Amino acid sequence: MNSSPRTLHIVLNGVLEDSRVLKCAWSLGNAGWDVLVCGVSQHLHDDSMKIGYARIDRVRLKIVVKQDFIAKVLRALRYYKRKFNIRIMPLRAPSIPNLSRALTELKPIGLEFKPNIIHAHDYTALPIAGALVEYLAANGHIAELIYDAHEYVPGVSHLNPALKTVYSRAERRYAANAATVLSVSDGMSDLLIPHLEIQKRPELVANDPLFEGQQPSPRNIRQDCGVDASTPLLVYSGAVAPQRGLTTVLLALSSLPGVHLALIANPKNQTVINLQAEFIELKDRFHVLPYVPNSELVAYLSLADIGLIPIHHKLNHEISLITKFGEYMQAKLPIVVSDVRTMSAEVKRLGNGEVFVAENVEDFAVAVQKVLTDKSAYQSVYTPEVLQERSWERQAESLVRIYNRIAGVSPQPREHLPFSIIS
Repeated sequence: MNSSPRTLHIVLNGVLEDSRVLKCAWSLGNAGWDVLVCGVSQHLHDDSMKIGYARIDRVRLKIVVKQDFIAKVLRALRYYKRKFNIRIMPLRAPSIPNLSRALTELKPIGLEFKPNIIHAHDYTALPIAGALVEYLAANGHIAELIYDAHEYVPGVSHLNPALKTVYSRAERRYAANAATVLSVSDGMSDLLIPHLEIQKRPELVANDPLFEGQQPSPRNIRQDCGVDASTPLLVYSGAVAPQRGLTTVLLALSSLPGVHLALIANPKNQTVINLQAEFIELKDRFHVLPYVPNSELVAYLSLADIGLIPIHHKLNHEISLITKFGEYMQAKLPIVVSDVRTMSAEVKRLGNGEVFVAENVEDFAVAVQKVLTDKSAYQSVYTPEVLQERSWERQAESLVRIYNRIAGVSPQPREHLPFSIIS
């Protein structure tokens, strides 16, 4: 009989693009937990894969539409539905998106898997996970709830006020009964305490990158850009949206002759497409590259010269030390970051880059030129001790301690499997 404790992770995305979910599952599996991750199927059918000892099942937790035309139609319908609700039915609060559909899929999975802990990744999964905990309890199985707060809901710009209210109420309800709340930064923890109306400070598990788990990349970022080792190469990796500040970078390239930009992102992202069209004259210096596996990302980044975080002043940007900050550090890249509070303070503390005024093209160009003039001085701060402190392995030690404390168990760690996804 398998006596390993079990944890069910719920996330409303395709999992493979979410490094935090993957790293949690991988580390807990290596630590002796049986891990099942339930994410969103990108197709009309379910699929399954593994990362280390953990299983990933992507099921129909929400409707995923890929066809551009249908997506535009649905966006328009949602727009007019919101207008209708605001003007005609102003007193009717919206419901939690995807709740009923997700529970229909997850109830039989939960009854069969019987997890000791259900881990809700982000505010979108929390109402689903909380309702599943209640359902299992009503059917004779007790599971503890962990709320992993990836974002601060009042600062999520794409949520309308009504949905912010609904999600915030759900957060407070389920956080009150959760075994613990996890936070990704101290700044977020400061905001979560009054927002969630909790007395105990959230436990910190920062979303740092792999250190020992890194793997070499078969790809070469300079070859992919068609540039040699002497060409100054800036890199931005991750999600792209107007508030991420890439327009500032592209405008600055005119005053940075010979400097190239590598953008590692989804090439079908609408903002990426818009930027390529807007800056067509930079097509020889602006290179859009597809994502690489998370375990290979640090090696891939390491051949660039500077890692960029040019984000605008938004509430969640101010309080976060985002994933790419640690990834750039592990790649030993100097960082040029806008003057958002937490990350600019960290750059100034470490001396591993330069800070510029957000959305200020001239100031950004000056910061880049400073780093390119003496890149090795900024890289010298990346000692093994600094890099290990900013590592997922260090964060995973905390995560496993939290899990074992909540479940009251100390499972036997397994022989570590590599951080790789097997379909």
